[in-house]
Amino acid sequence: MSTWPKQDFASMTAFYGPVGERQTTLILPYPMRLSWSPKTEIKKITCHTKVADSLETVLKGILQHYGSEEKIRLDRMDLFGGCINVRKIRHGNSWSIHSWGAAIDIDPDHNQLKWGRDRASMPAKVIEIFENEGWVSLGKARNYDFMHFQAARL
Repeated sequence: MSTWPKQDFASMTAFYGPVGERQTTLILPYPMRLSWSPKTEIKKITCHTKVADSLETVLKGILQHYGSEEKIRLDRMDLFGGCINVRKIRHGNSWSIHSWGAAIDIDPDHNQLKWGRDRASMPAKVIEIFENEGWVSLGKARNYDFMHFQAARL
């Protein structure tokens, strides 16, 4: 498990460097689909160099848990909602964790930003796999944004 920085700007910048920099390509252990264009399959994503190995471990853990790409697809854990995206958080002035490429969104249509656990459908086992690598599920921690996992502590 990795120890990630707190999500404040100073800690994030000290650990990851400037927003949008030090990115790398991660070859996915199973194909994913763009959530906004589900017929478009992707085999790689861009993320911060410091999270790449951990994120690969997470995704391999998801593949191991489901046992096949078909089962992953049935549970929609192959729907990629984004990773690196240099932007401020919605309705705020702080940089999003996505700005460092240290967050990933999965199945955003069924785990929308304002949905709580009563509506979201993120499997508990997927949350556990991320947590085993020290990633934070905003859904579990704050009961909203179940699609979002970040390599930063609250």
